[in-house]
Amino acid sequence: MIDVWSDPDYFFAESKPETLLLAALDYSLEKIIVYAAPKRRGSILFRTIAGRLGRRIVYVPLGTLNRATVKKLRTMHVLIERSATSPATTFGDGALEAQRR
Repeated sequence: MIDVWSDPDYFFAESKPETLLLAALDYSLEKIIVYAAPKRRGSILFRTIAGRLGRRIVYVPLGTLNRATVKKLRTMHVLIERSATSPATTFGDGALEAQRR
């Protein structure tokens, strides 16, 4: 995986959240990308990119989530080695579960 902050494919992103959204669209193994934020950023451009990649963006307003869940979402662990990812497949109390195929 390339460093998303210097990837020329994301040059048009206007903010860090937009860069991360583009990277999620690019690298996710899942078809649905959850975008949790205070405000919706998913312009027609992002929805078009998602559609071309066979993905869909689902917006979840941060105000609809409880504080504990928001705190967990704001903490992100990037695990490089596949062997290190197996203990991290369950997020929090099972609220989000990543399934590797």
